[in-house]
Amino acid sequence: MIFYFSGTGNSLMAAKAVAREGEKIVNMAAARRAEAYDYDLAGDRIGFVFPVYCYTLPDVVFEFIGKINPTRFKYAFCIVTCGGSIGGTGAFFAKELAKKGIALDYVTPLLMPDNAIFYYDIKPKEEIDARLRAAQRKLDEIKEDLEREEKQAARGISSRWLRPMYHYLAGTKKFTVTEDCIHCGFCAKNCPDQAIRMEDGKPVWVKKRCTKCASCINRCPKEAIQYGKGTRRRLRYVNPLLKGE
Repeated sequence: MIFYFSGTGNSLMAAKAVAREGEKIVNMAAARRAEAYDYDLAGDRIGFVFPVYCYTLPDVVFEFIGKINPTRFKYAFCIVTCGGSIGGTGAFFAKELAKKGIALDYVTPLLMPDNAIFYYDIKPKEEIDARLRAAQRKLDEIKEDLEREEKQAARGISSRWLRPMYHYLAGTKKFTVTEDCIHCGFCAKNCPDQAIRMEDGKPVWVKKRCTKCASCINRCPKEAIQYGKGTRRRLRYVNPLLKGE
């Protein structure tokens, strides 16, 4: 069984790429909303695939693994998608899992196109396509590692100490909506934190902080959602897996 969290599709792509035929893939955000934390894996493996945010764990992942109760598995792995580096995220994740009695056997970063439109420009299509091709080649290698149940320890120092900075940057007050909004409600439907509510046909951020997954701003069909002033001139990014969804 593979548990994933994905804002714009990168981690979902990775989870599907390494999954065995018929292997169940579980959305951590949806499981958290449903309070579904008990899983009997009947001796199978357990995997986690998610992005790094501010060199630390996204809230969705941190909160989910704090409550998960898996039983009867023999191998645990983790793939952390990133735009550059995962820092000490793997070590942080391994320590949190250890609190649940789960020993993490294999941890690896996976370089993917960046979606952090809040902070800098999204790369042009040519660069994105090249990075996706490279990621697919790397995923082929990772899948072979996982089938052999290779061991690969987490590296670096735990990035728990970066969570306060992540939370500082995860405020929602800079989100705005332009007149291009078509009132589809897509952003509210896909928000992993249920931080968006539709009021008078437009999205309103009803929580002071969110996971900052960038789903709402990148996946808006009319690019009507903005964050501060900088995003108005920036390209959007959605993994091809989610195009049209």
